[in-house]
Amino acid sequence: MMKDLAGRLREKDSRPGELWRRVGLILALVGWSALVGCRVLRNRDTRDLSSARQLSLRGADALQQRKYADAESLFVEALRQSPGDERAQWGYSEVLWQRGEQAQATQHMLKAADLSGGNPDLLVRLGQMYLEQDDLTRALQQADAALRSHRNNPAAWALKGDVLRAQGQLEPAIDCYHRALIYRPDWPDVQVTLAELYRLSNRPQRALATLDRLRDQRSGSQLPPRAQLLRGQALADLSQYEAARMCLRQATHALPDEQSDLLMEFAQVQYQLGDTIEASLCLGRLLKQKPDDLAALRLLSEVNQALARGPEANVPIRTVSTPVR
Repeated sequence: MMKDLAGRLREKDSRPGELWRRVGLILALVGWSALVGCRVLRNRDTRDLSSARQLSLRGADALQQRKYADAESLFVEALRQSPGDERAQWGYSEVLWQRGEQAQATQHMLKAADLSGGNPDLLVRLGQMYLEQDDLTRALQQADAALRSHRNNPAAWALKGDVLRAQGQLEPAIDCYHRALIYRPDWPDVQVTLAELYRLSNRPQRALATLDRLRDQRSGSQLPPRAQLLRGQALADLSQYEAARMCLRQATHALPDEQSDLLMEFAQVQYQLGDTIEASLCLGRLLKQKPDDLAALRLLSEVNQALARGPEANVPIRTVSTPVR
């Protein structure tokens, strides 16, 4: 191609100096045009990415406000403008997850983690998605990858603890939760889970100590309902039945009727503690919300039979089990 170009120019002007001057000029113009074209494309890509990130920020705000339709529209437009925006991939994944499209959501979260260069927070979220789909192997891989990137990441330690717990490895899980609390001491969800594991491993005193620490961190305010439930169970494990009953009564009185699953768990433990009247009240509140709940109806039948037998039936069962969730 260069020879043809030189030949055509030679026909128009036989002066060698003029020929190569023109060739140089054309090559310079071609090079400049290519450079300008690259810069235009690069500038356009930069503008697209900047616009996509602005859309992603707006989408994140909508997601936080649970405006899922608005969030989806914003994230979809952000991905149209720049599929390489990890924030848009993350946000669209969360919208899909809320909609129950777990497999597709997981793929977008995997893309977000890859685009971010292995951001530990995105790796942890990806691991949580795998865990909820019972893919324990991949969940553990994400937790370990996040810890390799950021050894002090509390969420990664908590995720690893969750996976080990699901595998039945209670002691290693307890160790992971303790590591999480080193880097984030005030974390109610992890503290409650840790207390539950202490109960399951027959260490009710350690469970109580964990829950008391949580209560102290909350400046004397009431513990979360599940923490109160565990506290009552731990007290019962230590044969402190009256204290256990009082703990559960206070918790159920503050528990909203809409939390029917928790009401069922409280009723089960209260029945086991021989606090049949309180168990009956809990079940009555539950059945107002779910009148056809078969498990609640069966338990209410047992409670009513105990009430019919009189005070001698209100004797605590020695072992207070952990309700099945």
